[in-house]
Amino acid sequence: MKLKRAAIAIAVLLLSSAAAFGMTNQAGLKEKIATYMRKAFNIPANVKIDIGAITPSAVPGLDKSVVNVSIGERKQTQDIFISHNGKYLILGKVFNLNEDPLKETWSKITLQGSPVRGAEGAKVTIVEFTDFECPFCGRAYSTVEDLLLKYAGKIKLVYKSFPLPMHPWAMKAAIGADCAYEQNHTAFWYFYDHLFQEQGSITPENVGDKLKGYAKDTKLNMARFDTCLDKEQTKPMVERDIKEGNNVGVNATPTFVINGRILQGAQPEEAFIQTINEILK
Repeated sequence: MKLKRAAIAIAVLLLSSAAAFGMTNQAGLKEKIATYMRKAFNIPANVKIDIGAITPSAVPGLDKSVVNVSIGERKQTQDIFISHNGKYLILGKVFNLNEDPLKETWSKITLQGSPVRGAEGAKVTIVEFTDFECPFCGRAYSTVEDLLLKYAGKIKLVYKSFPLPMHPWAMKAAIGADCAYEQNHTAFWYFYDHLFQEQGSITPENVGDKLKGYAKDTKLNMARFDTCLDKEQTKPMVERDIKEGNNVGVNATPTFVINGRILQGAQPEEAFIQTINEILK
């Protein structure tokens, strides 16, 4: 599924006229939107697409709704806007030009209770919404590690879970990493490193054994860890991060929020350096 490759903030997608298809009710328009998105983003047939009620928005000429893309209990939510004539679909969020965008975004980020790596008093905070199974996140992992060394003492990294519905072992990995964090904050980063470094060898069938192996390596209380993992006790922590990401407008992984500035995708290191240097001026 390539929904995660939607435009950074607002992607305007041209839909053919609703009148041409004789669609004059919500059910028809919802079906049309779902069909278009499935084709445009190559969403597999086993992935469910639900379109919420279409209601008036605060923006003249646009209605609003929510798209839920899910497999089983795993769900990704996307805000959408539709032109009154049913011709245009807008993915993302609407921005208020009267508000400071950096302050607005940063106000929606909670730093407490999340894994942190780097200098405590750093001037630059990189919040990473990531998915351990996402190949683009795996690429970004090396870039972020280089930045932590290059800007030692000046930046810190804050982890946020954002497992995507189409990745079969991503949710379990996120739950397991948070189980480690609950026992030992340092152990979490061992999980983080190894999940990305060994990403290519992890499968839905062996992810549980991999996580339990990491727990043994970091000398966690195994009975406590096994119970946490098997009963998904940290799933609310993962869901909290997903909700926060949705509030910020995250619809792809990795997404980075750097002191309120949003940087999406496995960007080249130069893109991060430019943003960081601007903040450090």
